[in-house]
Amino acid sequence: MILEYININFQFLLAKLLYAGVILFITYLLLKLRVTLVNKIFERPTSDFNKANTLKTLLLSGTRYVIYIVSVLTLLAVFDINITPMLASAGIVGLAVGFGAQNLVKDIITGFFIMFEDQFHVGDFIEVNDQVSGTVEELGLRMTTIREWSGKKFYIANSEIKTVKNYNRGHLRTVVSVSVPFEEDLQGVIRTLEKVCQNITSTHADKLIKQENGSFVEPPQIYGITDINKDERGVVFTLVAVVEPAHYWFLGREFRRVILEYFQAAGITLAYPRLHIKTTQGFESLHGITQGGAVNNS
Repeated sequence: MILEYININFQFLLAKLLYAGVILFITYLLLKLRVTLVNKIFERPTSDFNKANTLKTLLLSGTRYVIYIVSVLTLLAVFDINITPMLASAGIVGLAVGFGAQNLVKDIITGFFIMFEDQFHVGDFIEVNDQVSGTVEELGLRMTTIREWSGKKFYIANSEIKTVKNYNRGHLRTVVSVSVPFEEDLQGVIRTLEKVCQNITSTHADKLIKQENGSFVEPPQIYGITDINKDERGVVFTLVAVVEPAHYWFLGREFRRVILEYFQAAGITLAYPRLHIKTTQGFESLHGITQGGAVNNS
C-alpha cells in the first residue's frame, strides 16, 4: 500500500518535472525565436538606422519580459500552485513593496518618454547629466547602456537621466580656442589662423556640412578674439566650423594639430603662465639695502 502510494506520487512528480522541463525548453526556444524574428523585421535598409536600432532593442527587451512572466505563470500552474490567492493579496503586498517598486515604474515610464520624444537612439553619442558621455549601446525599458570612449560600460537607470546632450542631432559646430601672448603680432596671428582654416577646408571638405547648392553651411573661419587677459596669459582666438556629427570630435583634433603646426612654422608661441616683476627706483633703500648690495644698519 505504502509502496504503491510512493510509486504513484513519484510518477506524478516525474510527470510534473517533465512538463516543467518542456516549458523551460519552449521558453528557451521562444527567446531565441524572438531574436530571429526581430532581426528579420529590421533587416531591411532604412534611412534612420539609429532609430531602427532603438526600436529593435526596446522590442527585444519588452518581449523578453513577457516571455519570462508567461513562463513563470505556466510553471506555477503545472505544479498546481493556485495564483488566485497571490493575486488577491497583491494589494497588501503591493502596499509593502510599493515604495521599492516606484523607481522601477519610473524607469519604465521614462524609457517610453525617451523613445517617443526621440531624445536619442542606439548609436548616438550623448552626454548624460554632464557626467557620463559615450555611445548608446542599448535603450531598454528599465535602463540605458552607454559605452565610454575608453571602453567602460555604464548602466544608467532611465529615471536617473535628467539632462541629455546629443551630439548626433542637427548641425554641430566645432569650436576651438587658442591663446597667444599679448606681445605677439595680432595681425600675424590672424593671417596664420586664416591659413589654418583654408587647410581644414581643403583637406576635410567631405566632413563639413554643405547646403543644397554645394556651398558650406559655415566653413572653417575665425570667430574673432573671444577673450582678453585670459588668466593673465594673453589673447584668446576662437575658430568655428559646422561639421557632420560623425566627424565632430575628429575635426576638433585636426584643428588643434594644424594650429600647432602652423604656429611653429610661423614662430608664434602659445600663451603660458609667466611671472612679471616690476621694480621702482629707490625700492631697495626702503628695505635697508644700499645700491652696492650691503645692508644699511644705520
